[in-house]
Amino acid sequence: MPIINGIKFACNSCIKGHRSSHCNHVERPLFEIRRKGRPVTQCAYCRDLRKTKQVHVKCVCSERRGIVNWEDTSFFGLREF
Repeated sequence: MPIINGIKFACNSCIKGHRSSHCNHVERPLFEIRRKGRPVTQCAYCRDLRKTKQVHVKCVCSERRGIVNWEDTSFFGLREF
């Protein structure tokens, strides 16, 4: 599996076939391997509020501050190499 700057990459067919750790297809388009689990939907500020003050609210900081660009697929780990 190609590792570039500490980020793991694999081709789409190996990711779909659950073989990303054994992918050696450097001639195919490579995609960043996403982290396990559910993707993070809250910013660090709202997540910290939830942990410290036990306030569970929907994060709307991205609309006000432009923290997360939901149209950008690289945020979700789908960056093409």
